[in-house]
Amino acid sequence: MLKPYDLLEGVLNEIENELKQNVNENALAGKFSLSSVHLRRLFRFAFGQPIGTYIRSRKLAASINDLLNTNNNIVDIVLDYGFEYEQSYIRTFKREFGITPGELRKSGQIVKITPPLQLFDTNKFEDGLFFGPDIVMVPQFHVIGKRHKMPFHKMPTKDMPIIKQFFSERQKIPNMADPDTFINICSAAAADEDYFYFMPSVQVKTLEHIPKGFDHYTFPTTLCANFRFINFFLDETNAHTADRMFQAIDDFNGDKDQKYFVDRNINIDKFNFPDKNWNCLQWEWFAPVKERKSFNIPAFNSSGIKKVYKQKLPALRFIGKKCVETSETANVLDLLADWQLKGRFEEIEKQSDIDYKTFFEGGNAYINLVRKKDGGMDERWMGMFMPKDTEVPQGYEAVDFPKSTLTVCSVYGQKNEIVNYENECRSKLTEESFVIKNGQWYFLRFNWRKFFQVDVYGKIILEYCYFLFQRA
Repeated sequence: MLKPYDLLEGVLNEIENELKQNVNENALAGKFSLSSVHLRRLFRFAFGQPIGTYIRSRKLAASINDLLNTNNNIVDIVLDYGFEYEQSYIRTFKREFGITPGELRKSGQIVKITPPLQLFDTNKFEDGLFFGPDIVMVPQFHVIGKRHKMPFHKMPTKDMPIIKQFFSERQKIPNMADPDTFINICSAAAADEDYFYFMPSVQVKTLEHIPKGFDHYTFPTTLCANFRFINFFLDETNAHTADRMFQAIDDFNGDKDQKYFVDRNINIDKFNFPDKNWNCLQWEWFAPVKERKSFNIPAFNSSGIKKVYKQKLPALRFIGKKCVETSETANVLDLLADWQLKGRFEEIEKQSDIDYKTFFEGGNAYINLVRKKDGGMDERWMGMFMPKDTEVPQGYEAVDFPKSTLTVCSVYGQKNEIVNYENECRSKLTEESFVIKNGQWYFLRFNWRKFFQVDVYGKIILEYCYFLFQRA
């Protein structure tokens, strides 16, 4: 089966090439090995209009060229473009353009046509097709589901037990509007907590007769940003896809020319699961938007080092893997995303049941540990700091550190730029008579609250942490 981008591009091209033939949704579905239902659903989701309406509008638009540039009579034009009867063509033409074909020929009036739809490289993902943002008004709706507390850094996936359990239990819910469309409600907890509330649910017509053990939520009529993703298989809708979608959201928030910005305190994921094998066709993401106030764009929006401070550390064991030796930092975010996708941090976290964020500041952060070497090359590791006696999982290595003090440079900026502030941090420390020597360790701390929550300007905080190797 073709990837979504190639499929829709093929459909659009086929429509244009066959305007004078009997092109229709059934013929297109057969040509591209889809059911007519799936093609209609896919086309409407991607382009916001029925495929039949689009084909008719393109035929009418193309027929104008024949009306104005040839002497063909209207009956011949009707037959050329596959309309059955002259009168139905005339009625449809007037409904589309507000004037009959004959009147257009005589008057030469300018009319607005439907141009060919097209896709752009910005729509193309390796594993799907992306659209947005659109600013939409979401009417009030009700859902029933099961509410859970989720660690802030966990991305819900179809393989999570709570998702699978809800999928099997949803038939207990009465008055479902669409049992094959899941709506996941994600809402923030208190500002100082590192978890959020996650509620897999289905939309219902009313909130009457809520089954025991289920929760409910009413989403009010709200102006929202809407992003859409298309793929055929949910297994391919992975963390890389989510990261690219959220990067698009971050870019939207960071665009000062936009009238609105996304409120990240609550968002809605809407999935359509058309069959029992979890084949997924559509993923929509909605979040309320607020109007940007021009006077709220202060100097704080400027990137750079925002804070330098000292932090004491207990004796710790770093557990991770040596990933690469390089003088570049550009691939650090790729390494981070790859580790998240493959669950490598989770293998480390489960070695201890403590609450990491209470162990020390940044205790629940992901770490890119670096040791400077001769020749300008860096020895880079990915992993986490754990209590000093934590068992090392199979396949991982450990580096033990005594009690020490850190100098932390808190850097503010765009995600794709923020890993490149090392030289600026070093210059700042040099001013304070502290120099990183070859063989010494430092690390980039991806603290969840600071790094993974993008602000209204599309920016985040990353901490460059330098060990001061005197005893604390």
